[in-house]
Amino acid sequence: MEVIPIHLDRESSEFDLYEKISKNKEKINIEDNDVLVISSKYLSISEGRVKKLTGIKPSSQATQASKSYHINPKIMELILRESDEIFGGLYGFVLTSVHKVLAPNAGIDKSNAPNGSVVLYPKYPYHSIEILKQKFMINSWKRVGIVLSDSRILPMRKGTVGVALACCGFEPVIDLKGTFDLFGNVLKYTSQNLADCLASIGTMIMGESDASTPVIIIRGLNIKMTDKPVYSDTLNIDSKFDIYVRGLSKRNASSYI
Repeated sequence: MEVIPIHLDRESSEFDLYEKISKNKEKINIEDNDVLVISSKYLSISEGRVKKLTGIKPSSQATQASKSYHINPKIMELILRESDEIFGGLYGFVLTSVHKVLAPNAGIDKSNAPNGSVVLYPKYPYHSIEILKQKFMINSWKRVGIVLSDSRILPMRKGTVGVALACCGFEPVIDLKGTFDLFGNVLKYTSQNLADCLASIGTMIMGESDASTPVIIIRGLNIKMTDKPVYSDTLNIDSKFDIYVRGLSKRNASSYI
């Protein structure tokens, strides 16, 4: 396996992401069966998902919630607009679900945005990267996989890892049910989320500060490529079946714990 970073210019307004990748200054060519790990924020910026806070008018609900969580009312308004679900929060953070992915503050990012602005998640991440994948096939005759990555903290762990907000072009979940462990026991539930594994590789190389490396090529993977569309339900489960959401909800509901 080979990991190749692509350094690209910082952007703050809409641009053509395919052109930016395919005509990179380092003249790194995309090859068949490459998997591109792309920063979700970089894709968002390319689609104009940068919002100036001066143009946001908080609702009464956002104003009230901002007091509870000590968050800028305008950002709280965006959190309410962008979230699929809100589970609760604490000082400065609201735990939400966006595109069926757990995300603090609806994934809204101030650190990689112009002053006075924030970057939102892509509106339709699966559709966006499917179109990008098709552009590589139509214009470059290259069959690629794409992982749209973001960084995430895991429960009770320090530091960030990568998570796949969306993916396409390959089978993202490897079902291991029916195979055997080292002691010959049949695995009944195990599956491997390949998309998240690749997102973590990308996040490690991209870094979290000013590396300006929003795209990573992962080459030489032995994975199953596919032309079938990948949907959110392929990667995600409903919150009512999630072990963390269910477990913590029961704990909060139990006064004796």
